[in-house]
Amino acid sequence: MKAKTSIALFGYHRTAVEVASYLRSGDYRLIIIDDDEDNLAKARYAGFETARLDFRNDSELKKLNLHKDIDVVFCLFPDDADNVFLTISIKGLAPDLRIFTIAHSALAVPKLIAAGASKVVDTHDITGRRISDMINRPMITDILDNTLFGQADLGIAEIRVCEASTLRGKRVNEIELGEHYNLILIGVVPHEGNAELIYAVDLHPHRIDTGDVLVVIGPHTEIKRLRKDLAEQAEQVNEPAAPSSDH
Repeated sequence: MKAKTSIALFGYHRTAVEVASYLRSGDYRLIIIDDDEDNLAKARYAGFETARLDFRNDSELKKLNLHKDIDVVFCLFPDDADNVFLTISIKGLAPDLRIFTIAHSALAVPKLIAAGASKVVDTHDITGRRISDMINRPMITDILDNTLFGQADLGIAEIRVCEASTLRGKRVNEIELGEHYNLILIGVVPHEGNAELIYAVDLHPHRIDTGDVLVVIGPHTEIKRLRKDLAEQAEQVNEPAAPSSDH
């Protein structure tokens, strides 16, 4: 049994560089695979394990022992045709393997899905439905949040409500994140219950309480500003009272 989740990342280009850099912070075994020696040299220089092989050749792919040694595959080539071809090949060799890929054009999305990709992210069309899908896949959410979403200066964040927060006691429909922070509230994970996300449209009667987690989407700068304001509110409440000046 493998101690770590093993990830094979194909195509060490712009998006893949960002994904690999983020994965480095997690407890994963990551191998960068490409057929371009210059790309592999960059990956090795960055400290990654690498393998050079022709992904168009099934006998080469079999060397990876995909069905036993790899848990997740990222197909991140800059050419949609390469990602489609690779997805088909991997699906044929390891039908149960999870395959995540990107589409650089809307036309490539149905092709990648038909090829057997577990998840396809259209870099030009990140919709609410896709965001919903990613929320339910934490590892993938984290990766995409810090790479593809980052290119559009968008992020998904979990904001835990502390006892000092001015949000406490408010109903969900009374929270005006859009007006004050240019953020959209996707939903809330109540501190009581089964820790599942409840979407904002279903939460109008719910009053925010200590320990609730707000799931928001918006510019990274606005998320940081909201976190900072909430942290300052908590600090003000926890500050010791100033000594009296009376004599």
